[in-house]
Amino acid sequence: MAATPPSTSERRAAASAQPPSGPQHPSRRTAIGVGAGVGLAGLATWFGVRVLGAGGSDAPVVPEPSASATETPFVPREWMSGAAGEGVQDGSYAAARGSDLDISATWFDNNEAMLALYTLQPGEEYSGWTKPLDVAVGAIDADEGESWADAAQGAYDDRWRESLTRLRDAWSSRTSTMYIRFAHELNGNWYGWRVRSGEVEDFKTAWGRYRALQQEVFPAAQLVLCMNRETVRDEEAGDAGIDWRDLYPGDGLVDVMSVDYYNQYPSVETDEGWEAAMVQTDQWGAPKGLQGHLDFARGVGLPLAVSEWSGNAEEGDMPVFVRRMHDFFARNGGTGAGELLYDVQFNVVMTGPNITVPDQWLLVSPDTRMPRSRDEYTSLDW
Repeated sequence: MAATPPSTSERRAAASAQPPSGPQHPSRRTAIGVGAGVGLAGLATWFGVRVLGAGGSDAPVVPEPSASATETPFVPREWMSGAAGEGVQDGSYAAARGSDLDISATWFDNNEAMLALYTLQPGEEYSGWTKPLDVAVGAIDADEGESWADAAQGAYDDRWRESLTRLRDAWSSRTSTMYIRFAHELNGNWYGWRVRSGEVEDFKTAWGRYRALQQEVFPAAQLVLCMNRETVRDEEAGDAGIDWRDLYPGDGLVDVMSVDYYNQYPSVETDEGWEAAMVQTDQWGAPKGLQGHLDFARGVGLPLAVSEWSGNAEEGDMPVFVRRMHDFFARNGGTGAGELLYDVQFNVVMTGPNITVPDQWLLVSPDTRMPRSRDEYTSLDW
């Protein structure tokens, strides 16, 4: 999530009745590349003062998670917990929360970036990363005349093959898993690979082509189908919108389901609000709540990842959201169908010409505008 070479993955403004559900940014590559390096000293200094000296104890008292009518009794389970952005590379994020990161994420979300693989290059952010890595790559660029219909006919196979080959070679002898998020948030209206209602079958055919290439070129990787939490239709194009469940391409073509899930539309301020959000659906009847996404993953026999999540400083400082996200992960962790495989907290300072609120998602940092949420996060057992 950052500003490098020109990116075509700029989100369009959604209609007022259909607010965008994910973070708005032109390119994650730019923000992640810059965001990881901005403020590292500040985070390290803050952690040193907060934990090792100077100030008194400011950690909040964390109540024991309580079962509700929609939840089973709390039994902590194992899952991979991670983050991307500020403090990841120098270790200060892990130090602040008191546990190592199990996974991180990077973004190559346009046609140029999916070949350049900026952060995997020698000396760059993830050149020496040996743990699992979630890698979001683009797919097509409708804003430059590309289409899912052409993709279904193999028009972009050469580019996709080259991207996969470079990903494999950059990963080299590393034995941990790369999770490839191809065409992530495809049910939104902001990326060049957005899928409109008349393109569903072409998309699924094109996905099958990419899966065949991935299995041929980089079979050790896992292919992730990542939704925005709800569909946001392409109103400018007059599109009717889709039930995102119809985008599932079929058994054997996906390894992990995923959702990007931010505290907005609506934001969660209370436990009651969390419970209500869990079972929400969008206007097409598809799951919008996190529980619904997990249930869908279970139905297709796959684990679920939450590849991006954070509070939203523009909505307010709401520590209950952080606590309940953690509880959800801990209740549902695992590698099987309908279990939570991994989470990545999006701790990125956004940059780029169209970014107006760069620190909107920043959580674990002395500069966060969500200090109570940060303190909640760093008090929990990740």
